[in-house]
Amino acid sequence: MKYIWSVEKLVVTQDNVVTHVHWRCEAEGFACSGICDLVRSDNFTAYDQLTEQQVLDWCFAPKTITWLDVNGDEQSIVKHLKNDGEAQVAEQINRVKNEPALPWV
Repeated sequence: MKYIWSVEKLVVTQDNVVTHVHWRCEAEGFACSGICDLVRSDNFTAYDQLTEQQVLDWCFAPKTITWLDVNGDEQSIVKHLKNDGEAQVAEQINRVKNEPALPWV
């Protein structure tokens, strides 16, 4: 299955630093979308030199989410936006394909 990723909007600061990316993933007429928060790094690219693929690559970088559980122990999980987004779209497609046909059709 071919997934098409796109950037729908960038949120930038007054000094042209991208802070949030509004993204979309679609395949076979189904889609999901969301917002990726970015953290500024030392590897800075001027706003007017950004490419859509570069911005998507920033979003696709693994992100570690850490929290404290009810016992106060630190827990963490690594999220992969590309895998998660494509899995959401695939799930939508599979759900529709597995729905029974209308009985009168």
